[in-house]
Amino acid sequence: MSSDDVWLLDTPIAHRGLTGHNRPANSLAAFEAAADAGYACELDVQLTRSGELVVVHDYDLTALTGAAIATAELTPADRQRLRLQGTDQRVPTLSEVLDRVAGRVPLLIELKRPTLALNFDLVDEVLRQTADYPGRYAVESFDPLLVAALRVAVRKLPPHRRVPVGRICGLLRTAGPLTRMVGRSMVSNLVTRPDFLAYEVDAFPSTVTAWWRRHGVPVIAWPVASPEREMFARQYSDNIVFSGYRPSHGQHLAS
Repeated sequence: MSSDDVWLLDTPIAHRGLTGHNRPANSLAAFEAAADAGYACELDVQLTRSGELVVVHDYDLTALTGAAIATAELTPADRQRLRLQGTDQRVPTLSEVLDRVAGRVPLLIELKRPTLALNFDLVDEVLRQTADYPGRYAVESFDPLLVAALRVAVRKLPPHRRVPVGRICGLLRTAGPLTRMVGRSMVSNLVTRPDFLAYEVDAFPSTVTAWWRRHGVPVIAWPVASPEREMFARQYSDNIVFSGYRPSHGQHLAS
């Protein structure tokens, strides 16, 4: 990583924004609050069939909006109509988040898709929309194919536009035994060579992440939900993605 990317090591990252009353996860209000408090923001991005990059974690919108719609099928009209968890907030697009944060704090953008596939339109669209973003950001994914595609695509960018590429992993509780074994060992990292790892805090201590750290690859713990868990996580990682409290470290912290 370059000197411009040290925020990945020392700026606590708000999980889907700084959530709270009337600030649902992955909402513009949550990202605005995080930016005001000086925290970097983690966010989830998916590509809909209509070609929009929407900032949503779940693959189905039932729990978030009450509407039984697959995220991939979300239309611009649906976005205007639906609200997040009974608030006045709606599903934002990536471009709206970029405009709202406007480079004030760094962004950690997770690329998500419901299935593994040899289709990388999501990668292309994320890099296209962030091309003129004035702030610092990094990209990451659970999906090793997306990580590989990001690595190839980022290497083709001019030097001033290159961004860190990360791999996310953890306990993979809902995956099958083979997927858990392969995923938790992160053997694909030997090919994709991510710039950093994001690792589930409940999976620490980990001999795998310890090995990567010894070889110069930073590790970010997620999701850290209390000061006590932060103290635990910092034994095994270089930074945290947090929720449910405000870390005492960072750039400019609001009271």
